[in-house]
Amino acid sequence: MVGDFRTWRKKPRLTIEFAVPEDLRVWDLHGSDRQQKVATVHVRNAGRATAQRCVAVLKPISVPPGVTLEERDFVLHWADTDYTAHTNVAEPVDIGSERRRLDMVFSIDKKEQFSLLPVFGAWVAIPLALSNPTAASQAYLPPGEYRFRLTVECENGKGASKDFLICSPTSWTDLTARSLG
Repeated sequence: MVGDFRTWRKKPRLTIEFAVPEDLRVWDLHGSDRQQKVATVHVRNAGRATAQRCVAVLKPISVPPGVTLEERDFVLHWADTDYTAHTNVAEPVDIGSERRRLDMVFSIDKKEQFSLLPVFGAWVAIPLALSNPTAASQAYLPPGEYRFRLTVECENGKGASKDFLICSPTSWTDLTARSLG
């Protein structure tokens, strides 16, 4: 029984942290004149062992009346990892004692290079949407209030989940997010 307790204490235990203004702010993308407002979270490992191959999925719980989303599960992008033009392919990360930032949703300042984008709304931060939002209609969130469950799992320990209320805006700077628990 003592061995089981020691093993349990060493296993990774993930927590999801969300704090405004750190996790809801405007970012300038280096190398372009693109600005976007992004809702992020930070994932922390409270265990002693590194959490291996962590994947984050955002699942809609409720959407505005009349809205139908093309996807039921959105595999999210971990900040500071490369992304390419794929849609829902996981890019697992390891989480040690450091916090890892996770992109959740974003809205874009619609400049000329994004003239084909809808005028209003936000996108779920899947890799394709971050690299080319015009090609990511499945990640588009028409304006309105959405409730999502964010789940982060790892191969070797206890994951975490948290519900969020996201308001997809009619003006890109009005994107809001708040934790529901």
